[in-house]
Amino acid sequence: KLLQKLAVNHTLSPYETCPWFFYDEQRGISCSAEVRMGPGGDDIEAEIQFIQDESNENDNAGEDSAGGPQQILWMRAQPAGDGKWSPKALRIKDHDYVNEFHGWEEKGCDFFRSCVESINMGELPDIDTLIETNMQDESSGGGGRGRVGRKSPKVKPGQLMGMKR
Repeated sequence: KLLQKLAVNHTLSPYETCPWFFYDEQRGISCSAEVRMGPGGDDIEAEIQFIQDESNENDNAGEDSAGGPQQILWMRAQPAGDGKWSPKALRIKDHDYVNEFHGWEEKGCDFFRSCVESINMGELPDIDTLIETNMQDESSGGGGRGRVGRKSPKVKPGQLMGMKR
């Protein structure tokens, strides 16, 4: 079931990889995403990387603009029993999301799948937008938002509209 959440439609064998790739010519950025099974069949990793083309025009822009991989997402999952897998590590743009909020595992899978869907549609994933839409805590715990959980409204005697005490 975890593999389906990561857009893989079959069971992976040890050392097997399921890759996706997109190249944006205008921006000179390659996006690669892959899900791979470890050699012992006891761990699954998902990874998304951006690779910027090397260009001689931006020599003064610093080392960050040079070609080379930029890790966007790295997730590792391990067996949780009964044939199920559970994510144990999740980093997106160097931010650790493990136990950041309830449901981080599911939201990490949704984020990865959204990136793969963008790649399949021939688009470079908009990582910042996907982080905003997928990686937020939506649990309702009375965090001071809205009117849920407030005490009943106060009723003034004049509002009783002729009702007798």
